[in-house]
Amino acid sequence: MIILIGNLYVVEVAVCLLLGLVVMLQKPKEGGLGGAFGGGALEASLGADAGNVLIKATAILAAVFLLNTVVLARLTSTPTTGSVLEGDAPAAEENAMPMLPDDLPPMN
Repeated sequence: MIILIGNLYVVEVAVCLLLGLVVMLQKPKEGGLGGAFGGGALEASLGADAGNVLIKATAILAAVFLLNTVVLARLTSTPTTGSVLEGDAPAAEENAMPMLPDDLPPMN
């Protein structure tokens, strides 16, 4: 189980990095960071539908990220044995008395 969780963490980091890269490569109305990587090189390599490819890649990576996060949360959570509201509050020690300001030792 530990190996599976470790592999899922590796996938999580890889998907995060790829998702960040794909989002930065998308070309907004003002040009954005996509123009910094060679201007029209992305359109030349992927064709005129480069924007559509990046949008689909973003959606797929986002879905993988969300699914992977939910699985990791489920696998790494600690099981509880009931509701917090059903249980009794922990009993305070009978001899424990709160310290009042008069009982505090003097400061040197």
